[in-house]
Amino acid sequence: MRTLALVFILALAGCASLQNTPAQDRTWAAYRQCKDEGRIRGNAQVLRVEADGRYWYEGRSGNLGLDDMHACIAEKVKAAR
Repeated sequence: MRTLALVFILALAGCASLQNTPAQDRTWAAYRQCKDEGRIRGNAQVLRVEADGRYWYEGRSGNLGLDDMHACIAEKVKAAR
C-alpha cells in the first residue's frame, strides 16, 4: 500500500512540472499571433519550444517562408517582454 501511495504522489508531482515557462508561453503566443496575422505560411510549423523560449520547427517545402516566420516570432517575443 505504501508503494502505491508513493507512486501516486510521484505521478502527481510529475504532472505539476509539465507547465510551460514564461519564455515558452511567449514563444507559443508569438507563433499563434503570427499565424493568425497570416505572416507564417502553411508549410512552416513550430514543433516544440524549449524552456528558454528557443523553438524547433519544420518547413515542409524547403525553407520557403521560414525567414518570415523567424522575423515575426522574434518581433512578437520582443514586444511581449
